[in-house]
Amino acid sequence: MGGKEKYKLLVVDDNQKNCQVAKRCMEDYCDIAIAFDGGGAISQINNFNPAVVLLDIRMPNVTGDDLLKMIKAWKPEIIVVMVSAHLTPEISKACMQDGASACFNKPINFDLLKETLAELLNP
Repeated sequence: MGGKEKYKLLVVDDNQKNCQVAKRCMEDYCDIAIAFDGGGAISQINNFNPAVVLLDIRMPNVTGDDLLKMIKAWKPEIIVVMVSAHLTPEISKACMQDGASACFNKPINFDLLKETLAELLNP
């Protein structure tokens, strides 16, 4: 990153493999914390204070859509990027209306994600 300080990224996904892939692909680019559910995400937001949350839409108990609304009500400055293996234009539109900055299909194109985050973090 050319001497710039790394930003903090929280990856929230109930699939541990997806979290590990995201960590491996992004760890040179940012500092990463992981949560496997909504409760863990809320705890990490408090303790880790991420600039960006990469948030799976479909999770048990607290869904990604619900968590997005909570994050935006509580800490609107956090950039939230939604991800789903079942992303449709309707789901993407609803997420954007609820405050998401971007939506990505799984498997995630991490090069495109890095470009998108660079634009979002340095408008």
